[in-house]
This record gives sequence, structure tokens and C-alpha cells, in this order.
Amino acid sequence: MIDTAYFKQAELLLRIIPLIDREAVFALKGGTAINFFVRDLPRISVDIDLVYLPVGERDVSLRKISSSLIRISRGIESNIPGTKVMSRKIRASDFLSGLFVQGQEAIVKIEPNLVIRGSVYPPARRVISPKAGDLFEISVECQLLSENELYAGKICAALDRQHPRDIFDIMMLLKHGNFNAAMRKAFIVYLISHERPMAEVLNPGFVDIRPVFETEFQGMTLEQVSYEDMEKTRKELVSMIAGDLTVEEKQFIVSVKEGVPRWDLIGIEGVENLPAVKWKLLNIGRMSPSKHKKAVRKLRDYLGV
Repeated sequence: MIDTAYFKQAELLLRIIPLIDREAVFALKGGTAINFFVRDLPRISVDIDLVYLPVGERDVSLRKISSSLIRISRGIESNIPGTKVMSRKIRASDFLSGLFVQGQEAIVKIEPNLVIRGSVYPPARRVISPKAGDLFEISVECQLLSENELYAGKICAALDRQHPRDIFDIMMLLKHGNFNAAMRKAFIVYLISHERPMAEVLNPGFVDIRPVFETEFQGMTLEQVSYEDMEKTRKELVSMIAGDLTVEEKQFIVSVKEGVPRWDLIGIEGVENLPAVKWKLLNIGRMSPSKHKKAVRKLRDYLGV
């Protein structure tokens, strides 16, 4: 494990996180937050995914995100010898969309989500897990999304991308039996924020992920995981979501698809103000009447409401 490229990436990543944590507008999310801070290192994670916490107008938010990324870039090059930071811009703009940190032996990507801004629940502060701290001989503390929201986003990612890394994280969630009502409600918020049709996210067509499993996943976990475990977890996740959604939650999801959301049914304050939710509703309103009607029917049929 110590001699792998994944280990060297994770080692650099953990040195970068405290420099990102200086920017209070960001919270860590995704596999790095889950595997280094929530779980006790079931797998290595090599990317830094961030959420921008303030809720505001798009251009103002993108400008502030860019400013924060520039400060982070300078901090990395000043504090980690031998690093060079390259920035990536949004097409046809001066706004930054991410950073690539080139270390002496590894490259780490830093990427804020530019669409899903704000959070469903308040963020939390956590210290690195004991096993990760011992393995990498480091002490790190940072701000990250709440555990329920971390997994809400991870469930959406696993259903959408079906990447073995996401599916493995869900496997650990199912193993520990941590799925709960607050997590489910946060998942619904991420579902109605997603760019893909909600029916497709809830009931995805399973794709062949064996090549990705073999080339982009094996060697990342501390224990052996089989491809069959991946396939089983995908099916269990779809069944779990379908079985756990309450009638009120299903009605809420449909009301969003109809373009007339019943916010009282979800019971989370401020959901209607989240930029990604607003964008989803805007796109629903732009659908042709016939296409919209067909999409609502497809969602109703799947949810059974």
C-alpha cells in the first residue's frame, strides 16, 4: 500500500487539506471526507471535492470561489515544497473551476461543485480517523459536510456514475446500517438537484463497470473486495431507496417534477433557496408540455403515486 501511486496521492492530499481549511467558505465532501474522517480508512481517496457553503447569485459565488482557489493555490506552493499548482477555468470566462496540484511524486485534483452550492444541514468539524492518522503519520482537522449529507451526495453519485469507488462507499454504509431518515431526506434534496431525470437516477440502467473496477479501483481498499460485491451493492441500493421512501416523500418528489413543489412535505427549511434546486425547477419549466407530461408519468409510475 505504501509503495502505490494511490498512497502518494493521498499523502499529498492530506498535506493540502489544512491549507484549504483556511477558507471557511468551503466544506470537504465526497470520498475523501468519508474515508479519512467519517470512516476509519476502509479505502484510500485521491481527490479533494469541495462544496461552497454560502448561497448567493451565481456570478458573485463564482467570483468568490475563484478568489478562494487562488489563495489556496498560493498557500500550497508556499507551504509544500516542490509543488506546482495549475488552475482550470470555466470555458469562455475568467472564473476558476478547479486546481491540479503537481507534487514531486503525485498529482491531486481540487474541485468545488459550481452548481450544487450551499448545504442541506450545517457542516461539521472532524479530525482524521485513527487508522489514517497512524498510516500517514499526520494529524489533520477540517470542516466537512455532515455525515448524513455526505452520504446523501454519495448515494446520488453511486446511482448516477456507478463508479466502483462510490459503490464501495455505499457498501460500507449498508454494512454499518447507518441509513436513516435525515440521510434519506438529504438524498431527496440531492435528487431534485441532479441534472439527470429523477426517474433515471432512482432506477438506473446498470452498466458494465468491471474495466473501471480493475483499472481505477483495485488497490485502493485495505481489504479485498470482489466485483460481485459491487454488483450486489448496486442492486441493494436501488431496492433500499425504493423501499424506504415514504408516501409524503414520493409526493414531494413528484410535485417538484410537476413544477409546483410542496416544500412542506420534505420538512427541511431553506431547500427552495438552494441554487441547484432553483436551476432544476427552471429547467423543468422549460420542458415542452408533452415531454413534461410524459416525464411526470414515468416518475409517478416508478414511485407508485
